[in-house]
Amino acid sequence: MLGFEGLIQKICEHANLTEEKVRELIQEKRNELSGLVSEEGAAYIVGRELGLNLLKDEKRLLKVGNVVPGIKTLDIVAKVVRVFEPREFEKEGKKGAVQSLILGDETGTIRMPLWNEEIKLLENLGIKEGDVVKISGGFAKLDYKGQAELRLGRGDLEKADEEIGEVKRQAANYERKPIAGLKDGMFAEVRGTILQMYQRNPFYAICPKCGSKAADEDGKMKCKEHGEVEPDFNMVISGVVDDGTGNIRAVFFRELAEKLFGKTTQELRQLAMKKSEAAAVFEAFPGVGKEYIIQGRVKRNDYTESIELVASGLEEPDVKKEIETLLG
Repeated sequence: MLGFEGLIQKICEHANLTEEKVRELIQEKRNELSGLVSEEGAAYIVGRELGLNLLKDEKRLLKVGNVVPGIKTLDIVAKVVRVFEPREFEKEGKKGAVQSLILGDETGTIRMPLWNEEIKLLENLGIKEGDVVKISGGFAKLDYKGQAELRLGRGDLEKADEEIGEVKRQAANYERKPIAGLKDGMFAEVRGTILQMYQRNPFYAICPKCGSKAADEDGKMKCKEHGEVEPDFNMVISGVVDDGTGNIRAVFFRELAEKLFGKTTQELRQLAMKKSEAAAVFEAFPGVGKEYIIQGRVKRNDYTESIELVASGLEEPDVKKEIETLLG
């Protein structure tokens, strides 16, 4: 199993670069990702960008802390830290279910949602909290909180005999910050007023089997993993939040978008179809001019080159709590 120094040597040999240059590229990648990935994790990304698939070549198990969005095939062994209850939903008249696991090792924790038929694996394998499992051929993507999450896809899930000691618990520290003081990579909480919403189509199609985005190809909705599908729909909305020190674009996915509207995605889709215009749902949006406390991760938007807040929590201010906070 290659260590960090071994990874550097592999990259040097493949790309014909000096060790100094490779270390420089790795540090630049860590800086680009705001230090949220280890040196090893950054080395894998640099290798991949230079055309070297270190994961494939070494067939090594990834540590949880080295998982980053965009890894297409990965093997990992981790402890089941928590098993959530399955949640059923209905969209466009179709029923589905999702059940999430929190997996971890000594480097951190990560969420892995299981969709529909995948949920049966937990019962069939008798997987419970405290068990150690192995995921083979899974992949990683960016979740709605702007963090990495595991997906099973066409991979395998099984119990493993390996022992994993104490799991490093990762909890984002959502410290209250003024918008003017937000920086890329921060986990922060802001209290601000929604000034406006961007009135664009808030709906996007997803695969009903794995929850990944489905794309229109020649008039047919297709999932990269499951081919042609009859899609479900999720929501993403964004708008401008201002707290008096500055303003920032805030992005709200799925449940948080529904919470702002006070309606389900299905209800809003029906309204959009009735109006024959998806953006028409914003005519009844109740949140403009209201104040909210928003928790989330600050990240740089590659398209606009400005920072935005990807929300992971949302609530209306509690006057008593706010007074206690000010007094504290």
